[in-house]
Amino acid sequence: MNAFKILLLVAFLSISNSIKAQKVNPVDTLSCPITQNDLLLEGKLFASAPPILLRVSNEEYEYAAFQLGKRKSRIYLYFKIFTDNVCVKQEQPLELYFKNGESYILKNSYKVNCEGTAALELTVRDVKKLMTHSINTIKFYTLKKDYEFNPSASDNQNIKMYLHCLKSYKVRKKKQF
Repeated sequence: MNAFKILLLVAFLSISNSIKAQKVNPVDTLSCPITQNDLLLEGKLFASAPPILLRVSNEEYEYAAFQLGKRKSRIYLYFKIFTDNVCVKQEQPLELYFKNGESYILKNSYKVNCEGTAALELTVRDVKKLMTHSINTIKFYTLKKDYEFNPSASDNQNIKMYLHCLKSYKVRKKKQF
């Protein structure tokens, strides 16, 4: 009788463990570095991945940040050049050239500014393209100068991982006190 109870307990525990394994969130299985705090971006909560720093090709001291983020259910790409007085127009393109030779154009949806900032809302098609292709070159056009960046293999891996994490991530509601 005791052996039967032990066997029943082992069977029950193994079934409950397999049920728990099925409920694991895919974001939890990756070590997703997505962060969210109580700061607001234009009045809305957001989550973001760490920025990927890129050096301008053929320039020694010019850099940019390529950062992915999420507001509500939309994924955004934020691109910021760390050089003074870089003016960017709305609809200014960010051209991506993939390793297979294909090119892809994203348009800046952020307002006109001279801070070197572009914000691009990524469509489902854009996200799929970025997740399935490796970027060889990024070209960013501003009013005075055109910038070119060459992401590394690890940058491309990070972009794909961050997109995967952000797709699954749910932006949490602000805490009520």
